[in-house]
Amino acid sequence: MSKTRRRVGRFVARAAGSAFGPCLAVLACVLAVPVSADVIELSADGKVVVRAVDQPSVADSDVAPETIGEVEISPEALTQVTGSAAPPAYTAAVDYLADLNGISPALLEALVWQESRWRAGARSPVGAIGLAQLMPGTARDLQVNPHDPHANLAGGARYLRQQLDRFNGDVELALAAYNAGPGRVQRARGVPAIRETQLYVRAVVDRLFKMSNLQGTRP
Repeated sequence: MSKTRRRVGRFVARAAGSAFGPCLAVLACVLAVPVSADVIELSADGKVVVRAVDQPSVADSDVAPETIGEVEISPEALTQVTGSAAPPAYTAAVDYLADLNGISPALLEALVWQESRWRAGARSPVGAIGLAQLMPGTARDLQVNPHDPHANLAGGARYLRQQLDRFNGDVELALAAYNAGPGRVQRARGVPAIRETQLYVRAVVDRLFKMSNLQGTRP
């Protein structure tokens, strides 16, 4: 018997904040179908719309066409605590920053978990710093101190919002831009064919699925 899979495809959130949660809840129930992708949208009246798309999201002469594909979620993942949620020291800040930037708290939590596992002193081999793993240049552009955990978190939330705006609310593309840079996403006209970036997007969206099932009341 084949395992149940959930297809990500292009995941577009056209409403911010609390409207994002119901979209995730419905998306988590969508099973794989024999098309290249599904587009998940929120219409103006708040209804969730699912439609099939025949073309992959990546289409560039320099990049082999490739989609994010399918995210497989184990049964255990739907029943066990994921650990993604912000530690108590940052819960209020996450809620405030999510509201300030018009993003889902769960999205911000999933991103920070993937970036640093909520370790304020995290530093990557390429020099990214802190909870949201801001590069020094990005932190300067955002005018935040990357060594201050709350300022770092604020910078990450704002940078994520910028990418959502840049890519018309497409969560997958915004996450790809956060990881690989917006230039690469624009050149690829989709999620770049970079394994690290593709795994990054899958991991964050997978975690969002888990959180939406475990924390159904939290947007």
